[in-house]
Amino acid sequence: MATRLAFASILGLLLPFVLFPAPHAQGANADNFDPGYIISDAEFYDWDSMNSAEVQDFFEDINPRCVPGPDGTPCLQDYREDTPNTPARSGCTAHVGKDGELASKVVYDVAVECGINPQVFIVLLQKEQGLVTASGSLLNAQRYERATGLSCPDGPDGQPICDPEHGGFYKQVRGAGERYNAYRDRPDIYKNYRPGQTWDILYHPDRTCGTGKVYIENMATTLLYTYTPYQPNEAALDNLYGTGDDCSSYGNRNFWRNYVDWFGNPTSDDCIATNECDFYLANDWTTSNARLGVLITDAPTGNPISGVWDVGTRESVGVRHGQDLFLKTDHTTGPADIHYKYGRIGDEVFVGDWNGDGIDTPAVRRGNTWYLTNIPGASYADIVFHYGRENDTVLIGDWNGDGIDTPAVRRGKTIYQSNDFAGGNAEHEYMYGRETDTVIVGDWNGNGEETLGVRRGFTYYLKNTTTGGNADIVMNYGRANDLVVVGDWDNNGTDTLGVYRP
Repeated sequence: MATRLAFASILGLLLPFVLFPAPHAQGANADNFDPGYIISDAEFYDWDSMNSAEVQDFFEDINPRCVPGPDGTPCLQDYREDTPNTPARSGCTAHVGKDGELASKVVYDVAVECGINPQVFIVLLQKEQGLVTASGSLLNAQRYERATGLSCPDGPDGQPICDPEHGGFYKQVRGAGERYNAYRDRPDIYKNYRPGQTWDILYHPDRTCGTGKVYIENMATTLLYTYTPYQPNEAALDNLYGTGDDCSSYGNRNFWRNYVDWFGNPTSDDCIATNECDFYLANDWTTSNARLGVLITDAPTGNPISGVWDVGTRESVGVRHGQDLFLKTDHTTGPADIHYKYGRIGDEVFVGDWNGDGIDTPAVRRGNTWYLTNIPGASYADIVFHYGRENDTVLIGDWNGDGIDTPAVRRGKTIYQSNDFAGGNAEHEYMYGRETDTVIVGDWNGNGEETLGVRRGFTYYLKNTTTGGNADIVMNYGRANDLVVVGDWDNNGTDTLGVYRP
């Protein structure tokens, strides 16, 4: 829940919600609570951890004896609401409105649209209004109207003053997703609690209760503190399932406690913490710390690649070893989600969206002949053409923003770009960087057109136009001997860095 600046209710952070008992599936231990690392980025952004049926089953199983409120307010598992058409914004895709949408479907839809774990929203509903376990007299329409505490700043008497424009279950859940993404993507506005720094964080809205220093490890924890800018004091942790003292607040404590109880350790599947990842991915240009980690457990060491591998998935990474491609469709630890062969051993392999369907597929180059396929797993080429010279360095990108990737080649410092597969002369040429630079490609500013960057050691110099001149972004990331991947890991339209370190 947020401060006045972030427009959320103060109620959930001050009440332990002992009135809405959460069944203990795991049994959280306060000794495991780390105020600087409440939930991993991989867990927070695991948007497909549950489908809508699984969310519905969870609501029913966690509160099986629920009865409606005295005024007829339904239990969460039975709650329905008409949802409006909502445009894409704040890193969330557009929502197509539906009549009589179940609460579980709302949670799932927003999770997919905003790229956030549905379990985060489930725990948020409990943290703010106790909706997941509320029954009988504890159920009323106001709890749904203020479901995530969004746009409910505290008034002079400590009671929330809620903006009716943001009232209603769908608007509250969707608004929370948009707000989380805005916190991440707008450090110019939301400057506090950024990762990689130590912050003095209050224990309670009453500033006389003091602060404690917290080193924020990752972006997901930043988002929780921006939404709810208080940490639990020792009294709140000593009585983890009850009340502390007059200086206790409970919002982030309850978020972590309920997450552990219902879904397990929110940092358990984070290979970053154990330094065992294959890939370390950054989600912004404001920090040099990895925010997502990927370990492909069945992939041998090979050449790193990145792309969107399947319909409805986010951009992720993969490894090519010989003819085999091992591809992950999310940012977690586990075996490859997709595995197939393409080309011959010894081929140069590149990936791109060759037909604009949103899916990246492989191409191989033999000499200056290119063989592109548009079908994942196909053994034949859909497109064959000649471009460049055998010794050119190859670059792949969407140079004109039409959604189709095409090749460019580099000779020395000169780049020769093509916007089709016709071969022949380049349509655009320019010089950038030094001959010894490693060149990377990405959409660094989110305008839909990909441009170049160069790497010198672990320093990156990125240009937002296909011209020469000074870099628009300069950043240090990773180690000088890392292999680099580039992708839009959080689906916000902007490409960021990753490194491969098997």
